Amino acid sequence: MEVAKVEKQNTHSYPVTASRLYPWLVILDVKQGRRQTFFDVSKNHYQTKNIPEMCNKLIYACSHGWLVLVDPHSMDCYLWNPISLEKAQLPSLESINYNGCILSSSPSDPECHILFFNRLENSLLVCQMGDFEFNKQVVIFAEGVDLKDFAMVGKTIYCLASRYTLYTAEVVGRTVQFTRLIMEELPWPSPLDLPRFEAFFVESCGELFLVHMMFFGFRMEEIYGFFVFRMDFEEKRWVKVKSIGDRTIFLSQHNNTGCMYSLATELGIKTNSIYFTMNCQRLLYVFDLESLCISKFLPCSTVSRDLVQYWVMI
Repeated sequence: MEVAKVEKQNTHSYPVTASRLYPWLVILDVKQGRRQTFFDVSKNHYQTKNIPEMCNKLIYACSHGWLVLVDPHSMDCYLWNPISLEKAQLPSLESINYNGCILSSSPSDPECHILFFNRLENSLLVCQMGDFEFNKQVVIFAEGVDLKDFAMVGKTIYCLASRYTLYTAEVVGRTVQFTRLIMEELPWPSPLDLPRFEAFFVESCGELFLVHMMFFGFRMEEIYGFFVFRMDFEEKRWVKVKSIGDRTIFLSQHNNTGCMYSLATELGIKTNSIYFTMNCQRLLYVFDLESLCISKFLPCSTVSRDLVQYWVMI
């Protein structure tokens, strides 16, 4: 097992940014709430920072280079750009029970909408820049169908619901209207037949992917492998893929979020692979889609096991 190198620290500076969006693993040590660790997957080293805007904050999303940050105590919520250092205040959340967030476009767009979603309540919070409060909406699909996740492909918002039904979502005023796409069922072997799995909804280069993390073992806590499906919009069906080519998938079990990076070879990142983190574990795992093997290493040896890990593109 590899152990990452530590880079010379400048704790009050902001993370090093590249000329293009770049994947970082951000580790928040719960016991050291004011400290953030940024792990560089291509160079296998980490930087420890003390960024005021991120201290004791939860990261709900990273979109268009902006982070959606929430204070879990005050429910204060805002957008923050780690490159330009701009900050945009949002209405306060009513609770931290929301599972994720998506931006309909860049915050610089006057038509940008911010959507928080709650899988348990099947509800949404919707606002625009400058609003003083969120508009809460309970989502009603067909009987027994619940919302699971959201992803952007171009200018279209897609919503993944239970049993892998897919909807487009359009913001009209301050509410979201859903239109179901008529699709074929997932191909066999379906993850629905597995004892335990977790699903991730990922966009890359205008394509939509569905990634299934499969578990095994006595407590169903060990990773067996992954299924990857690509949405064929012409055929309106999920197509199982064995290779993602020169792309790399990054997944965080903490909030079931993921992102995808293309042309990763240029940065020395392992392609046709899935980098993933597990809840309450300090290790970073890499699943090779060709060999079907899993390797692991320790991104940072100084953080406690009481941690939260996020993938961000900045």
